[in-house]
Order: sequence, then C-alpha cells, then structure tokens
Amino acid sequence: MQEVIKKCLPTYEVVRKLGEGVYGTVFHVKDNLKERAVKVVPIMVERSLSYSTPKDLDSKISHDFHVVQEYYEKIKGEGVVEIHDFHLVGKEVSKHDAKAYLVILMEICPENLLDHVLDNFPVPPQDARRLMLELAVILNRLAAHISEAFIVKDLKPSNVLITNANKLVIGDLGGVQRVSTASATAKAQFTPNWSAPELITHSSPANVASLAYSYGFVSYFIWGGTLPYEKENFSDRIRRMKNDGIYFRRKDIPDDIRDLITRCLKFSPGDRPDNFDEIIDILKGGADVSSKITRRPEKPTKQKPFGAPPKKTAKKHAKRSGRSSGSSGSSGSSGEETSRHKDNKLSYGEKSQASRGRHMIGDTWQEPVVGMEFIWVPNGLFQMGCGKWAGKGKKNEFPVHEVMIGGFWLGRFPVIQAQWKRVMSGWIKANNPSWFKMGDNYPVEQVSCNDIKEFLQKLIALNKGRYHFRLPTEAEWEYAARSGGKPELFPGGKSLDKIAWYSKNSGMTTHEVGRLAPNGLGIFDMAGNVYEWCEDIFNEEAYRLHEKENPQFTGNGNRRVIRGGSWSNFPSELRSTYRGSVAPDFKVNYVGFR
Repeated sequence: MQEVIKKCLPTYEVVRKLGEGVYGTVFHVKDNLKERAVKVVPIMVERSLSYSTPKDLDSKISHDFHVVQEYYEKIKGEGVVEIHDFHLVGKEVSKHDAKAYLVILMEICPENLLDHVLDNFPVPPQDARRLMLELAVILNRLAAHISEAFIVKDLKPSNVLITNANKLVIGDLGGVQRVSTASATAKAQFTPNWSAPELITHSSPANVASLAYSYGFVSYFIWGGTLPYEKENFSDRIRRMKNDGIYFRRKDIPDDIRDLITRCLKFSPGDRPDNFDEIIDILKGGADVSSKITRRPEKPTKQKPFGAPPKKTAKKHAKRSGRSSGSSGSSGSSGEETSRHKDNKLSYGEKSQASRGRHMIGDTWQEPVVGMEFIWVPNGLFQMGCGKWAGKGKKNEFPVHEVMIGGFWLGRFPVIQAQWKRVMSGWIKANNPSWFKMGDNYPVEQVSCNDIKEFLQKLIALNKGRYHFRLPTEAEWEYAARSGGKPELFPGGKSLDKIAWYSKNSGMTTHEVGRLAPNGLGIFDMAGNVYEWCEDIFNEEAYRLHEKENPQFTGNGNRRVIRGGSWSNFPSELRSTYRGSVAPDFKVNYVGFR
C-alpha cells in the first residue's frame, strides 16, 4: 500500500503506519511543508448480472468513488476529521472484475481518546465533563442537525481523534452510517464490546437509542479508564449490567453524570435518553435525570475469576462421541498423511493407501509438537452444492456436481489460541491476535490468509519438515462437514443448537472448541463459532469450472472462500453448502481456520 501512496502522492514521504482496520490502512505522511494522514482502501467489484461487461465494472468503480466523496460532503464540518483530497488509483478492469485503491488524504491527529484517557488517568472531572459534552454535540449534529441523519455505528474511544487544536473529531468514517440506509442485515462495521446489545443479539438497525448506549460506554471509559465489568466477555458483561447495575469506582463523579451514564446504558432502548439534545442539556446543567432512574448500590457483586478453567473439556466431549482422542481438547490445522515414504515424510495426492484400508473412519493422529489432533476423512464421491434436500440456496451454490475426494487428515477442531501462541511465538509481535481473549481453548480469530501462511510455514518448520500442513480446499471442507458427503443441511444432520454457536445461542461471542456435538465423522465446530478459511479463490461460477477429482478453484479473483458461519450469523449462513468470501488480508473476530 505504500507503493500506492508513492504513486498517488509522490511529494509525500511515508513516516509510519498508524493503524489498520477492516476497510483500510492509515499511514502518517509528510512533505516539506506539512504532515498528513493517508487512508488506503481497496475497492473491488466482481462480475454479476448487474455488472456483466468490463464497461459496467469500470463504471461501478467510478460510481463508488464519487459516492464516497458525496457522502463526505454531507457530513463534513465540526466534529468530523478534515479530508483534504480523494484519489482513485491503480484501477484495473478485466472480464471478471474491476479493482482500484481509494486514497484519502486527511488531517493528522496526534492522539485519540483511548490514549488520552489512559495517558492522563484519572482525567480531572472538569475535563471529563467537557469531553462528554463535546462528543455529545458532535453526535447530535450528525444525527439531527444536518440534511440527512447519520449514526456513528462504530463509536469507541480509538475512533475518536483529538486534533492539534485539542478538539474531538470522529476519525473512522467507515462506521458512520446514513440512517435511511441502515438495515438489520447491513454489514457496516461495529465493535461488539462498545455496541448496544440489540445491534448484536437481534441485528436491530442502528438508531439514536443504540448510539446513546455506545455513548454511555465511552463516557464510562472517560471517567473510569475501563468498560464496566471489563474482565467479562460481551454477553456476561451485558447480563451483569442488566442484573447488578453499573458500579463506579471513582468517588468524584458528579451525581448527574452517574445518572446520565447509567440511563444511557439501560438494557431496554426505550429507557435511554430520547435524543442528544436532552443529553447536552443534562451536561450543561439544564436538566435532572435522577428521578428517571433507579439508583444501584455502590458495591458490585463478586465477579467470577477471569480465565477460570472450564468445567468440561473438549477431550471429554470427544470421548463421549465414541472416537479415540489423542489430545487434551486441542484443535488442529488442516494436514495430510495419505502416503508414507521411506524418509518418513508425508505427502498429499495419493489415494491408494486409503483404498487399501490403511486408514479408517475414526482414525486419529496427533501432531507431535503442538498436540493438534487430526481425524481421517476417507475418500469418496459426493454431490457438491445445494441439492433439493438443502432448500433454497444462493446462486453461487449451483450447479450441484459430482466430486471425487481423496482421503485426507483434517483438524478435529478449529485452531485454538494456545496453539497459535505456541507456533507463532517469536515470529510476530502480537502472539495472540484474537479479539475474544477468554482462554486458550477458544478459537483463534482475526487472522488473515497471509497470517495463516506464516503459521503453516512455522508449524512445518517446528516438525522439521516431516509433515505437510495446509488449509482444506472448499470441496474437502464441504465433504467433511457433511460427514463424508451426506445430504446434511447442517454438519452432522443434527439440530443447529446442538452443534453450533451462532446468533441465537452464542451470546455474540466465541466459545471453547468441542463443547457441542460433533458431526458424523467426529469433527467439531464445523458450523458456527468462527468461519474457516479455505484454499480456494472465490468465484461465483466456480462450480461450473470444477474438475471432478479433488477440485480447487485457483483462477482470477480477489477474495478467498470462507465456510461454516460464525457466532454472529443466522442459520441460513451456517448451512453446509453456504459459501462466504472475503479479501485475503481480511481480519475480523468471526473468521478463524482449521
């Protein structure tokens, strides 16, 4: 991306990378006269019925670029980071897709609210009130006082910047959403820990009530430097707040501030402030909320120790499944051991060993260094794609086609955080990239395809090259998920609640692997918990291009296949035949791998 900046802004020198999010990367740049921030956002449009020709794809890229400019024109002003220029560079158009980079040149801010609070903790009461008021004025302008209403859907301290003039501004425009386009299924970004519960548990559209909730969290952080019940996961935090109330450790918080924050953090949206004009009046001393809320006791109830060991382990579940288990609840990445050679190395591609009965269903193998457990998936024919038994599928799940899969070893569980830390220790600065750091047996997430390549190289090196490890292909994944290609709507054919953590039962967080029932091959968490990366490049028409034997799509495309659904998805996205896709550098808290 630095090359993109040099091509677009040749007079600027890249000083350092400031941050990286789901939608782009931000850099600090400077020339002889000034310093700026630059955000680089990849844009990609794939061919579809609506955009079927290269001319259509080219037009769509240009349209998206102009939409971003028009969008900024509507929200720019007080409280929004200043943008100096937009550029569209590196545009490439082919028959299959069009891609380019959106380069946004903006003001550079020396600090964000997160660092400001932690570096100056405890923030003096008069400064904390000023910060709350200034932020409320910004949110009120966006939500009520411009031509169209906008909601800051991803409000959190790290997204609130402090300018050189010591003013607050919203710095991440990707989380600012036009109310008229907000919907229950919109994929606009948000961060669970700072979001209203209804946005996550019921996928409700963002509105002023949900924004007031996030504002309450940010305000609590300004005064306390933490979230309420910070050591709890998302669902437990919401439950504690609902049942036990809000506990303020600082004794110098004015009563009106305590009452306002408590009201903003009410579980029911109807109990929160009606608008930000009301919040501003309270902060200016023009209103009293003490009569509108029930005061809670000052002392919190005893919290469960963070990181306490679970009552049950994945190993116990493995034993109950009737399969042999060679590890203590460990999970594994994809690997193969289809033929042994004289040098004891493992290679992929030969099927004769399985056909001669060398491996059988239920056979397990434990990787010797990290202890990952693999289970044997036997060779076989199956009908890949959405058959009549699977109901109505998406267009990219067709046509149903016959596929031959050679036998292979597959991780019994998704890769867990303990295994990631063990393998990657010393290779990267952050040993555990996961958002949900709640225990070693939780699946690792927020890992890109590039991160996984490093992991696999290191794992192979730790095993001194004796074994080869890779991600499963999309065909292998579906064959294994359907218990060897059976017509199973969900992996194992069981009730979804028995096999998967998803939007209904997850509490909007990941869970320890192996806590629910396995599928027919003894493989756990093939649906829900976290999406899983596959080897294939994603293409809408891949099924029409598949070879019959061990197919893998490696043609044109800027996205990679992910399968299985996650803790945040609805049942339709956890179907065995459902195909998801994201950019290979995508990192988010609902995508992991096995």
